[in-house]
Amino acid sequence: MRGYARLVLAGVLALGGGCAHAPALPADTLSRLAETPGGYLAGEVKGLEEGPLLNNKDFVWAIAFSPDSSRVAYTHLGAKSYQLALWTLGTPPALISDRDVNPYEADLEAVAFSADGALLATGGHDGQVRLFDGATGEPKGGALTEEPLTAVAFHPSGRYVVVGSARGLVSIFTVPKLAFVFEARIHADRVSALAFAADGTLYSGSWDKHVRVWGTHEEALRPDQARVRFERRGGFTVVRGAVNDEAQATFALDKRAPAIILNTETATRAGIDVAFLKDTVTVPTPLGNTVAKLARGQSLRFKSLLVGGVDLAVCDVCVPTGSQGVLGTPFTEQFDVTFDESTQEAILAAKEGVPTGAELRGLTLAPRADFAFEGHVNDVTLDAKGQRLGLAFSQEKAERTRAVYEREKKEIEEPTGPFNAGALVEAASGRILQKWSVHRGVVSTASISPDGRSLATGGWDKRLFVFTEGQDLTQGERTFGWSVRRVRFSPDGRWVGVAAWTPQNAIGDQESDPAAALFHVRYASPGVERR
Repeated sequence: MRGYARLVLAGVLALGGGCAHAPALPADTLSRLAETPGGYLAGEVKGLEEGPLLNNKDFVWAIAFSPDSSRVAYTHLGAKSYQLALWTLGTPPALISDRDVNPYEADLEAVAFSADGALLATGGHDGQVRLFDGATGEPKGGALTEEPLTAVAFHPSGRYVVVGSARGLVSIFTVPKLAFVFEARIHADRVSALAFAADGTLYSGSWDKHVRVWGTHEEALRPDQARVRFERRGGFTVVRGAVNDEAQATFALDKRAPAIILNTETATRAGIDVAFLKDTVTVPTPLGNTVAKLARGQSLRFKSLLVGGVDLAVCDVCVPTGSQGVLGTPFTEQFDVTFDESTQEAILAAKEGVPTGAELRGLTLAPRADFAFEGHVNDVTLDAKGQRLGLAFSQEKAERTRAVYEREKKEIEEPTGPFNAGALVEAASGRILQKWSVHRGVVSTASISPDGRSLATGGWDKRLFVFTEGQDLTQGERTFGWSVRRVRFSPDGRWVGVAAWTPQNAIGDQESDPAAALFHVRYASPGVERR
């Protein structure tokens, strides 16, 4: 397979980013596609042709196309950290940026473009949702959640980003500030995928064998309570919050402290110019009293609980080791703090209703439908008109356990099964329209074509298949070096992009099997439709 990878790469370079087997779309089809806003190819898929090879060295986890199909982004495990690569699909394709994102220990499973292509979002096992410029890859901010993140999607309005966790929690943040506005534990297991329809309907898939459908709407939020994760360490109970919606901080709860306190680094990240503060306050420390500078009229946020108009003392020696701040008497006089030991959550409740400055508007979810299946749901995608879903199932949960690795090492093939499958599903009812049980073992990913007639699937059996409605046999097949993690049709239907793991090669040029690869989609008689 390494020879195959080099051959494809050589062909791409030799043809200036084209391919020796690139299908020639009819000139009139290309013209209509270019002249049709929101247009996409439609028709019977007849196969795949080799396209650009973007990565043949790393574990690639997730892949996404920009809405205009001019760029592609993927997450991969680099030499020292997880990275986000952004390419423009010119002739030839060009790497725009390849940026460090997550620490090496925290998988980066999710990436998505906003509806206008201006932003990229990632979600990782370090609990961070991050925003990047969709054209340059430059960082645009981040917010730390309390659970490992496994899925991410932008609301069609572009004003919100939604993330799903490994424990079934979905959280909503504003864009671009990433201020928390809503959360709900909508699944009993990992959220494997999130997909929005153009009207704002959200489809969520999970290892709990359900796809759930949610209506979304903005409403005035007047929260007087928040549930936040807590830890006990160093003699203190600590919770996490945000300062001025700019800086994340871990606060130690200490009702003995006469002030709400921040260390200098966090105050600076929150936009406080410490050097120019004039007011002061006296704060006791283990070594005696100290005079701390005072920043008046700041804000704290604990998820949807916004506390405005607070004064913050800036003092490094006043903050316990391992924390960035202290919630002292001014906070505990305004809020009751109780603890739910079963969920490891602290409940912060205003003693006198909604605190000052807490009014805001935000996106909320309302349940519409619940589709139950016999297999674990590993991926959910939606066609251009929001009428059909593409789902990936597995009979066993898609967990990378030692037993899985041992079977792969011994080259023991997993069995086929009725729900080791990809399926076309009616979005309104959850009815399976057609299901293909060809993969051996886990089907990790499925992408529906924009016209809703075809499905690309990938699995841990190293296979990529493309199926078309009404046909039992695959219309295209490729084999990779290791597990296929994500496949995606481009919004215009011209490409299938693949994110795969590859056996890593530590010597020589370090090249291995294809890991981020694009394929041209071949149609029997392509037409052009509009969203």
